[in-house]
Amino acid sequence: MPKHIVRLLGLIAVVLVVSLLAIQFMTAESFYRFGPYRADNVTEIASLETVYQTPAYCKDCHSERHAQWSANSHKSVTCETCHGPAKGHPEKGKLPIPSDTAKLCTLCHEAMPGRPSTQPQIQVAQHANGQSCNTCHNPHAPKIVAAAKVSGDPAAGKQRAAACASCHGDKGISPNDTWPNLAGQPAAYLAKILSAYKSGAQKDVAMTPLAKELSNADIQNLAVYYAGLSCDAPAQSKVSGDAAAGKAVAKNCAACHGETGVSSNPAWPHIAGQQPGYLVNVLKAFRAGLRKDPMMAGVTRGLSDTDIANLAAYYAGQKCRSPK
Repeated sequence: MPKHIVRLLGLIAVVLVVSLLAIQFMTAESFYRFGPYRADNVTEIASLETVYQTPAYCKDCHSERHAQWSANSHKSVTCETCHGPAKGHPEKGKLPIPSDTAKLCTLCHEAMPGRPSTQPQIQVAQHANGQSCNTCHNPHAPKIVAAAKVSGDPAAGKQRAAACASCHGDKGISPNDTWPNLAGQPAAYLAKILSAYKSGAQKDVAMTPLAKELSNADIQNLAVYYAGLSCDAPAQSKVSGDAAAGKAVAKNCAACHGETGVSSNPAWPHIAGQQPGYLVNVLKAFRAGLRKDPMMAGVTRGLSDTDIANLAAYYAGQKCRSPK
């Protein structure tokens, strides 16, 4: 074997021996004794207050929002991603609620190359006319519901609707200010809300027991029947709010319910020309949590009683859109 090869091998052997001796004599005994931490630091680290508490920490006090979050598409985004670290909370104060949701949401959802296709992307300049994201999206359950296809028999629906006429009128126009008009509402919305009453997901003293008696076919038939009726109704005389002020507040509702209360999504109700007393009651019910909808809960949380009365006056005075 050539001499230079022997010398190289000898040098490698010396370096290896020196390295092994260095590791043996220069590594502290506590190294990796407790995972990657030195033993002398374990007590100090354990005594530090936890900065990020994880969503499990939030569950006891915020069970409803935790349930919404954990059942929806944001469950991979922890509470502290948006609200900040929970160190010292709640003893040392409340966590902030983000006010600039457009700036926060676009950190993940602004369209740009390289982002995964499964993560919804938007063109910021063309989306929602600059409105705040939580106008349409509840941050804990942000996915907007898609309209389910409804196929029923309107003739059968008309027969079944005879039992509904005392509250909702012979042709879907309620004789009572506090009950909703059903005529001309999207069939998908009617089917969804009736199914919710039937399952108990939505509760109402009058509607829950009635809906429980409906079959799935009944629901489809009723939805198609009422959706095909004209929504034209007499002008409301019992309107207590300020419609002009309501129009200003209604800008926050336009992305879902349209500028004049005609919804762009068949899964959402039209509120143009609706009974004002009903609108007041239902908005207050959403605000109080008596009616359950993650989107509406966020939208109504900041509304005053005056705002609600004004919104009801504005939408009650708008012309509904009857089916063609």
